[in-house]
Amino acid sequence: MNDEFIEVATNEIASDIAQIEKIMNSCKTDDDVFGNASKFQIHTHKIKGLAPMMGKEKLGMLSASLDSLFKNMISGTQYENIFIILSPVVDDMRHSLNEPNYELSQIIQRIEQVLSNERL
Repeated sequence: MNDEFIEVATNEIASDIAQIEKIMNSCKTDDDVFGNASKFQIHTHKIKGLAPMMGKEKLGMLSASLDSLFKNMISGTQYENIFIILSPVVDDMRHSLNEPNYELSQIIQRIEQVLSNERL
């Protein structure tokens, strides 16, 4: 990818992360997260597609997991302690965007565990 694309994509993802943060800051409970699932999902869906195209595969993986989680919530699935689980996500996403070797494995595993428990 050329530098111009990387710059535009980085700005777009940073804007989506800022919007996720704004939504998250308006939440205080699991019910608040559930009620905002469609707002969250719009942004995670965009990042899911854009991040891998600019070499941010782990951020794309995290966003794909979050996208699935929010789609499930939109369909009516509620998750216990989801507010606490999602609390570090914005910082992790921002660090991942700005730091080449930032590790996302733990938060991805945590989201995937929530998803897999729901499927049981």
